[in-house]
Amino acid sequence: FTNSNVYNPNRSAGGGKHTNPSMMAAQQSANAPEDLTSRVLRYYGYFRESVEESNVEKERVRKVTINAYLEDGTISVVEPKQDNSGIAFQGNMVKRHTIPTPDGRGSITFDMFAVGETITFYGRTYYITDADLFTREFLASIGVNLAPAIDTPTDAHTTLRSRPAKIGGLPSITATTSSHVKLSSAQIKASQQFFANDRNVLRVTATWDDTKALYGAVRTFAVYYFLADDTFEVVEKLGANSGTDPFPSFIRRQKVFKPKYGQTKKFENMTATLTFAGKDLSNPIYSDADLYIGSQINFFGREMTIVDYDQHTRDYLREKFGITEYNPIATNSPSSSPTSPEKLKQLKAARQPPPHNGFGTEEDSLGSWNRLEPKAPKPDLTKYNKHGNNAVKFSIRLDNGSAVDEVRRFVLSAYLADDTIAIFEPVQRNSGIVGGKFLQRQKVKNPITGKNFVAADFHVGCRTVVNNFPFIVLATDERSLSYMEQNSSEFPQSNINTVAHKLQAMLLSSKSGLAEAFHNADAKASGSIDFNEFKTIIANLRLDLSEQEILTLLRYFDRNGDSYISYDEFIYRMMPEGSEIGSDNRDWQTIHKGIANEEYDKLDTKDKVALQKAKVETTTAAYAARAFLEQYNARRTLFLQEFKFICDYSHDEKISEKEFRQCVTEKLKLDLSAVQLDALSAKLFPPGNRRVTYDEFVRLINSNSTRDNTLLALRDKRL
Repeated sequence: FTNSNVYNPNRSAGGGKHTNPSMMAAQQSANAPEDLTSRVLRYYGYFRESVEESNVEKERVRKVTINAYLEDGTISVVEPKQDNSGIAFQGNMVKRHTIPTPDGRGSITFDMFAVGETITFYGRTYYITDADLFTREFLASIGVNLAPAIDTPTDAHTTLRSRPAKIGGLPSITATTSSHVKLSSAQIKASQQFFANDRNVLRVTATWDDTKALYGAVRTFAVYYFLADDTFEVVEKLGANSGTDPFPSFIRRQKVFKPKYGQTKKFENMTATLTFAGKDLSNPIYSDADLYIGSQINFFGREMTIVDYDQHTRDYLREKFGITEYNPIATNSPSSSPTSPEKLKQLKAARQPPPHNGFGTEEDSLGSWNRLEPKAPKPDLTKYNKHGNNAVKFSIRLDNGSAVDEVRRFVLSAYLADDTIAIFEPVQRNSGIVGGKFLQRQKVKNPITGKNFVAADFHVGCRTVVNNFPFIVLATDERSLSYMEQNSSEFPQSNINTVAHKLQAMLLSSKSGLAEAFHNADAKASGSIDFNEFKTIIANLRLDLSEQEILTLLRYFDRNGDSYISYDEFIYRMMPEGSEIGSDNRDWQTIHKGIANEEYDKLDTKDKVALQKAKVETTTAAYAARAFLEQYNARRTLFLQEFKFICDYSHDEKISEKEFRQCVTEKLKLDLSAVQLDALSAKLFPPGNRRVTYDEFVRLINSNSTRDNTLLALRDKRL
């Protein structure tokens, strides 16, 4: 380079004549690099930014990196990102391009930068403090030696952030950040105490005699002592209609110092006292050794007497201090006499909701009756995911004895997802009756059961009342019949095994008259019988067999689809081997019970034990699911955090039966027996799904999973 191109510190930015870097590259010495592609000179610096609205700082020093690209003479400015700086725009401050000088007569080139000098462009002055090793070596090769690096000044914000951090309220010995600390002995002791006693809380009941005050009374409080950090929290226990505002906390969670002047009434807050000597925190604090019946604790000048404590506190005091006596002090405070569970049940039973007025749904009306701020009823997402918009349909007619309504036909749709029904009347030509929507889709209460209608309440031949309109079900379609037969556990009228056992008992009984009626019905000796004849026989004999059950039998035995069943085939397949129709003198109900017992007796000992074990496990899992849901609804956030923590530390980020049991017993400490926990774990993690993801596990708990082993489903399977 020529002397005119060497950087002159006394020359301001934009002054003088500059040569393009690509032209200067052609004039380099022999030892300088010839190819300038990807060659970048890097300078470190800062600029000062004024802070207007702050009582802590007036200006802030912001560090930048200036890159000068030799191949095309462009320059970029980048600010390193700093976590939690509060600065919105960090990173690329000035994009790469040719930057003009302030006077506009040229462009800024790399020879205008020098360590210890300033350079101004775009209205901002940058202070150059250092350059990287490549920049120094490159400039030295062309005869330019940069000055040594200088320190970047600090501002008030940086000084404040570099103060020693505090851990758990205790100052650390050395700390540059809150994540790089050296714990003191007090901090180590506090950490050990926290990890050993986290979530271990003692609960005592205390009273405060405030009768000397105007309108004062003996007030009752629940005092919580947290063993993790020796802190207290006081919450007032208010009785019904006490007239006192229910504040969430009477005394917030904090350490409580013992009175400085003994048991005198004078009280001095050690943490809030302002003296020339500073705060004196050497006074002892109340601890778990002071929590016994009859003890008095001075809470900021209020003498509270401990009168009772819970079972967990009793066990803790017995194990640590050997206190075995338990003599609670009786008080006359209305808030200290809790209502017994039996009394609560009686009050809840006497508090019956008023009848529905017909406006809106009954769930919405109950929501405004149960709460001052009503909440919308939550749908059963499990049923929505399982059934969607599926419905079973029936053809019905009015059963009011009116000749006008005799010809009217309706279609009743029972939706499986939300237990709603809808009734539509098709248009019939030349009938004089305008068809259309007879009943909009809604939940309707069954007057017989007192509950809402469900799809299983309807079957062919049944009579029902919908909104004071009597109906009789005439028929159903093929799709509905197939669905009910495939889900025969929900529709017992379509369960072929149940219907076959019932009819088998009727055929065996000589008192039912069914065998003789079959012989008389086949007057033509055709050896077959149709559906209408079968229905007439059952109706004349007044046997407990509905039209839906007869239809289920006909669909099972009618292989040709001609609505006829062969009498010989029917008897052969229905009757047990070696038995004859009408050979038993007992009534068919007794025989039916015996058939069920015989089916059970046919099982070997191993199958009987397995069946009984499955029933016991299902019932036990139902009780465990109910107890788990009660605790989960009360502490939902804590449950999800613990299960999330378990999944994060597993090798595949999934949860299994082992991790579930560990979390329930060690972390959540639920009051579930080992038998209940085994049954619940076996149901939640069946063979084939031993490990599930966290999202799927949450869906199982919230009962919005597509699987059939959700907690709500397990709770409702009680036998």
